[in-house]
Amino acid sequence: MTPLDLGAAAAGWLAATLDRRVTRRGTLLIVICLVAVSVIWTYLIGSSPRPTDLSFEDIRTGSIPAMTSWARVEGDLRPYPNSDSLYELHDTADPSLYLIVISDAALPLGHQVMTGRISPTSGVTTGNIGSLEPDIPAVPKQNEPFAIIWLPAGLAAIILLGRRLGYPVVRRERSTLLHAPPLAPGERLRARRSGRIGSEDVSRAEAIACEVEVRRGGDAHELVLVDDAPGPVDRPAEQVIRVRPSVPTVRLKICRATDCDRGVLVHAQSADLVLVFRERSDRDRLVTSLG
Repeated sequence: MTPLDLGAAAAGWLAATLDRRVTRRGTLLIVICLVAVSVIWTYLIGSSPRPTDLSFEDIRTGSIPAMTSWARVEGDLRPYPNSDSLYELHDTADPSLYLIVISDAALPLGHQVMTGRISPTSGVTTGNIGSLEPDIPAVPKQNEPFAIIWLPAGLAAIILLGRRLGYPVVRRERSTLLHAPPLAPGERLRARRSGRIGSEDVSRAEAIACEVEVRRGGDAHELVLVDDAPGPVDRPAEQVIRVRPSVPTVRLKICRATDCDRGVLVHAQSADLVLVFRERSDRDRLVTSLG
């Protein structure tokens, strides 16, 4: 059982459990609520005021988002000549660019990350490119836990994926067919069947335990099914399905939350049948016998 099988089966099991306990409509309501929680949290965080991160290049070129006056700028703070209330915040990449920082309070010099009201000087490409009225202290940068915020929406996506996959999860198997010998005449294998035989349709959740035999022929083989439990009065003890060798069978992997079984999808004129086996070798022997 691969991690992909386990993840798909877990999603299918979760969706099937919710559908069984709160109905499909209840499951859909849960999905909507989970998505709404993530969207509301994201909106509240996104709409709360916070300074915009700007570089000196953004300020110099005027590449500032509209309606932005509160900014966060990183640089080297130096004293302004002959002033106790002015400072110069220089760009660390290009020290010729600086902002005039206006503050009556004494500020620590050196490398600083400052926030405040910014006023760019239009048309200036060197030297003083604007002014900054700093927040004291600077507003710290917040790292919103978006991984947690979007966890409800992620859970909703898993539920929707599980509903699409169904449970148990059935997918086509593309591994190499084992070189298994065909069934001997009269030999039977244990299996569980679901799908359509004539007018009877059995769901995967209600698969019927049975024995399977193949009677090989020239133009067509006979697939014989003998159910463990007695069926309706009008159903024969042996159900015989004619399968042409030219019609390909599809090998399947049927996964639950605990393990995976091997199966085969058999197409015939009177049936579209899924047979599930505990052992891969049994499945592959049946495929070889029908080939």
